[in-house]
Amino acid sequence: MPTLLLSDIHGNLTALEAVLEDARRYDYERVLFLGDAVGYYPDGDAVVSRLRALGAEGVMGNHDAWMLTQDVLESEGYVFEILRWQNEHLSEENRAWLAALPWTREGEGWLAVHGSSCDPFVYVDDLDLAREAFACTTARWIFHGHTHLAGAFTALDGPKGPWVRYKPFTEPENVLKVGPKARAMVNPGSVGQPRDGVPLAAYAVWDEERDTVRTHRVKYDIRAVAARVEEVGFPPALHQRLKKGR
Repeated sequence: MPTLLLSDIHGNLTALEAVLEDARRYDYERVLFLGDAVGYYPDGDAVVSRLRALGAEGVMGNHDAWMLTQDVLESEGYVFEILRWQNEHLSEENRAWLAALPWTREGEGWLAVHGSSCDPFVYVDDLDLAREAFACTTARWIFHGHTHLAGAFTALDGPKGPWVRYKPFTEPENVLKVGPKARAMVNPGSVGQPRDGVPLAAYAVWDEERDTVRTHRVKYDIRAVAARVEEVGFPPALHQRLKKGR
């Protein structure tokens, strides 16, 4: 059963629609959302509506949680100013959907979480943190986001503990094949704000039967996002960084 993996959309509806159009090539049966529907870009409400229409199964991201937490919304900084704005423009139905998201979601042999399987707010961005994350769950497949870096950690048991390696996914299409004795921690990358130097929206498709993950990078209209950012008065740097994938 192919599963579409989406993460870190951050209110970038233009990028999400480009991803969904590209992913039509796959006859996926499930959508797994790995957190952060809101934050940074203006269309958080529309993004949540789209996820709901897709029947997405999701987990809570840190921006999703922050937007729903009044104490944090009183914090200083442009990130929280944006979240306050999005909070005011969120429908009650979409608020309820976000609020109901769990921190983790599990199935047979897999775990979904925004950050680390040890802590949803931890960025898994080096080998030591990956080893800790593998140790915190017995799941063979771990799907996460948070870092905005498309790639996968793979682990294979060795005589003194697991051997862990990392493979970035920066090409237009990348394929990860996992052996029967190996485990994988996959980050499909960010739909709405990649940070690996590739200014393209990212997504992945997990084929459980073939033990593969295919990741893709998709062009989208960054100028349209810039127009939306300007229209609502968000900082111009938000769309300028999209051109660099940073």
